[in-house]
Amino acid sequence: MTDASKYVSKSDFHHGKQFVKINKHIDTCLTLLERLILYNNECRNIVAEKLNIPDHIKDYRLDQFGYYENTLRSVYYSCFSLKYIYDISTFMNFKRIENTIGETLDNQIRYITFTSIVKMSSIFEFTRKVYEKNITRKNYFDNLIKKYSDKGVSLKLLSDFRNTIHSNGIWNPDNKKDTLQYYLREGIQIIMPGEHFKYDNWQIYRIFKDCLELNKIMALDNEALRVRETRLEINGQKLYALKTDITEREMDNIFNKNNKK
Repeated sequence: MTDASKYVSKSDFHHGKQFVKINKHIDTCLTLLERLILYNNECRNIVAEKLNIPDHIKDYRLDQFGYYENTLRSVYYSCFSLKYIYDISTFMNFKRIENTIGETLDNQIRYITFTSIVKMSSIFEFTRKVYEKNITRKNYFDNLIKKYSDKGVSLKLLSDFRNTIHSNGIWNPDNKKDTLQYYLREGIQIIMPGEHFKYDNWQIYRIFKDCLELNKIMALDNEALRVRETRLEINGQKLYALKTDITEREMDNIFNKNNKK
């Protein structure tokens, strides 16, 4: 062991191979999160360019990607903080304070993963409801899922994962005969009711990316709200913008709503 006046290295208390393995795992997670953040920005730029949304207009079709970015960044910060756990453990060992580095890492990784699934799934669900509230075409989302079935499968799986997390990681369907089936790199997984679900980082990355792609499709496929809030204020009062270039489809929607009343 090094002198008390010097820095205590990780190798003083932990096997080098173990540290390298776990550190590599954390680096993989960070790389995947970086890809998601960049892809989310790419989706936002595509939507902004194709829809030509002015900067001063608040348009959910574009603003939704800000919610995803904030969430992904918070997960990135939490994941990066895992790198410092070994430093903390080393210092605690030097001070002769007992600690369980393995359990700490496992618990933190599980917490970060579960939190990211719940947060992202909640935003996707909220976004879907926002679009459905302003869409009058019948069965729009169902037809969209049929057209992009692979994205629909990912969205459904993300929702199932969120439900298992709310049940302490246990698959607990309403129909006790339903199984949860999906693929990991090692093959198909069949989770029976009452069993804990399994996941890997690459699968979660793929699910998040598919859902971001689906939200980009919805943004490009929908008209702007006729009245939209702006980022401008006059004497403390927010300004709103009226969309005057109403399309034929929007006109049909307006008359259909009035006829229903």
